[in-house]
Amino acid sequence: MRHTLLLFDVDGTLINAHGSGGRAWRAASRRLFGEGFDFNGVAFAGRLDHSIYVDLAVHNGIVDHEARQAEFWAMYLDELPRELERSADRVAVCPGVTELLALLRESFCDRAMLGLLTGNHSGAVPHKLGAIDIDHGWFPIGAFGDEARTRPDLTVLAMKRYAEHTGDAAEPERVIVIGDTPADIDCAKAHGCVAFAVATGPYDAKTLRDAGADYVLQDLRDPKPLIDLL
Repeated sequence: MRHTLLLFDVDGTLINAHGSGGRAWRAASRRLFGEGFDFNGVAFAGRLDHSIYVDLAVHNGIVDHEARQAEFWAMYLDELPRELERSADRVAVCPGVTELLALLRESFCDRAMLGLLTGNHSGAVPHKLGAIDIDHGWFPIGAFGDEARTRPDLTVLAMKRYAEHTGDAAEPERVIVIGDTPADIDCAKAHGCVAFAVATGPYDAKTLRDAGADYVLQDLRDPKPLIDLL
């Protein structure tokens, strides 16, 4: 394996979208299923979009949800750019991310490959990254929340795509999953990868340490522990 593969989560790790995604979910759900569609009790943080959709549909008694999911995603991806634009003054890149990505792309391109491992639907990612001036094309490897049933499955998919892209097998000890939730930690640990956590999302540093992260930073403004791994 020539590179270290860095797999970044999106929400809470790269971007603070200030609820834009959730508002897009609500708008799309109510367009499709009616104003009474209920979100109470269904968790979002760290989960795959596909799983959230299924749980919400079951919670609301939608029996034909599989047949209607393509229509839902089309509506969600229609609503998301509008919600991001409405919140443009609050949507922000997480601390240190812009500088870290520039450093990695300029000085470590021969030893680090950038990737995304996120619960987001693949169609949502360019909208969210574009809102913080990050080019989706900077990440040759990606695994997304509409492509697997569990987050650990996304780790396998990302490693498979690295092998297809480079011709080299992905060695787990040289795969670093960078995220802000225990789910990100779990999907790294499930396959012997490095779990690198940042407390820029809904979980504090102690919770992330207790969840088994190999490294925990408050944010990415001083990424020396990550750079040292390269």
